[in-house]
Amino acid sequence: DEARLRLVNPVTGERCALPAITTIPGLIEKWGGFTMVDQKEFLRGPPYPGGGDRRPVGTYTIRADLMRHFFYRKVVVSDCAAMLITTPQLGVPAFATAEGGEWRLAPSRDGVEDAIHYNGKFYSITYKSGVEVWEQSPDATGMFTSAVVAPRLPNADGDPWSCRKYLVAAPGGRLMVVLEDSKEIRDEYYGRLIRTCSFKVQILDADGEQWKETDDIGDAALFVGVNSSMCVSTREHPEIRAGCVYYTKNDVGPCNDAYDQSGVGVFNLKDGRAEKVQGLGQHRNWPPPAWFIPSIQ
Repeated sequence: DEARLRLVNPVTGERCALPAITTIPGLIEKWGGFTMVDQKEFLRGPPYPGGGDRRPVGTYTIRADLMRHFFYRKVVVSDCAAMLITTPQLGVPAFATAEGGEWRLAPSRDGVEDAIHYNGKFYSITYKSGVEVWEQSPDATGMFTSAVVAPRLPNADGDPWSCRKYLVAAPGGRLMVVLEDSKEIRDEYYGRLIRTCSFKVQILDADGEQWKETDDIGDAALFVGVNSSMCVSTREHPEIRAGCVYYTKNDVGPCNDAYDQSGVGVFNLKDGRAEKVQGLGQHRNWPPPAWFIPSIQ
């Protein structure tokens, strides 16, 4: 039960269980953990994570309480389907539908780093900076397959732990990618580690043929983090700063900086300055903060 995935209504607290992960082919529950019978099915590549073109063999076991650290990265949901993104060590996504009741792995040579659901489809960006759209086959298999919809981003590859890519749909449907470069530096006064980060934005042109870096996103603000990425108009929400990236700690492990109680910051694309979002109060360092847009009826 420690490894079970659930949807949670952040307002009411109501929970709904997603399909059991033991429905993923090749993943079985064993000895208080989960074993990948054939780990190559879960790995992106070649080249494989860690380097090299030799396909890994053998089993790989993760304790149930550590699945959120070493197997899950995030789940993207729609009205009738969910897309599970696995960690950088793996990379291959899985899909589940409301009527299917099970997870199915989806082949991905370059792996999925981030994804969104927009205009009725799942879009993703790979670790090799390619952008794809996913659709379910109408035949009896019901498999999800991808097709490239945009060229690779230039000069966007890097260590997936410190150089993150977030896919965002801008108003009007144009795709944007937020590039985060983070690192830890040691505070000279206290000697503690502090996470610093900077952001760049690439936007796809109207023809879908070329990416262009920009520090001007108009009256929009971008939100990125451990769950969903979104673009919000500051005309409708004037309390939000235009031309900025709001971000949260993007990993599901414990916070390294005990003094960082908020885990939420805002980065100005024009002047390159980052600061904490104040007034949020103290909270536990796990789970990390998450963005959501409430739908109240």
